[in-house]
Amino acid sequence: MTGVSRSPVSDQPSSAEVPPRRLDGSMSLLVDVMTNTLDEAYAARAAQKRGTGGGSSAPAPRGARPGRLPGVLVLVLLGLLTGTAVAHVRDRAQAAEGLRSDLAEEVRGRSAETDRLEAAAAALRSEVAATRDIALEADAAGSRVGERLRALELASATVPVRGPGVVLTIADAEQDPTLGTDVRLRGGSPLDGRVLDRDLQVVVNGLWAAGAEAVTINGVRLSSRAAIRSAGEAVLVDFRPLSPPYRLEAIGRPASLEVDFVDSQAGRFLESLSSFSGITWTLDRSERLTMPAATEPQLRAARPEEPS
Repeated sequence: MTGVSRSPVSDQPSSAEVPPRRLDGSMSLLVDVMTNTLDEAYAARAAQKRGTGGGSSAPAPRGARPGRLPGVLVLVLLGLLTGTAVAHVRDRAQAAEGLRSDLAEEVRGRSAETDRLEAAAAALRSEVAATRDIALEADAAGSRVGERLRALELASATVPVRGPGVVLTIADAEQDPTLGTDVRLRGGSPLDGRVLDRDLQVVVNGLWAAGAEAVTINGVRLSSRAAIRSAGEAVLVDFRPLSPPYRLEAIGRPASLEVDFVDSQAGRFLESLSSFSGITWTLDRSERLTMPAATEPQLRAARPEEPS
């Protein structure tokens, strides 16, 4: 029996049924990412906003959005806090300015009262000195004591004096209008060209060394116990605040005072200070200077010498 040969039956589809392989099959993930760039959740949310997606057929009213009310409340609270803080800072600044004005007015009033009392005390001291001199001139011994007493009063600056001398005026540096302040360097730190207490100390010592017999700064008589100090931005001379320009008067021989001071170390210091910091100064002669008495010293440890 002749059999008919049959080819084995295959379960695989024929080549005609197999679709052609994509050339970019190995890059299917990248192609999918590039093709579908929007996530489904984002697409659904966008469709909902346009009114074409599922869920609500129309967007919620603007005022009914649940996420906006807390944000508005936070902004309102921040605005209230900021406004309260600004108002508080403004009130404090106004109070501080008012306090400074009151203190300045009180200082001016106390200074005027102090000047009035010192003038009255000086007048009383003059009357006492005149009465004392009349009593001492009664005999020869009293005259000798009076002469010695007057010499001690001149040395201690407790009596008014007058005579020829020199006038030294020192002023702060002029401000630069383009910068608002004239900033210069002194000792490696920025300063604004002001005359400091240590500058006046050097100048006063230079006048004493040049032969001055009496010195005043802005009308304040200097004695051996007077101090030149600073308190903040103010210069204190014998505990009195002074402001520039500073007028220093020195009684002595005008010609020798002028020459000796200019050639002294204090004069050279003042000249270099003028060139370096912009401070201005002038030195003039005067034929007549009048100076008040200095503050009478309060002796705590000294006692009169007992007669032998």
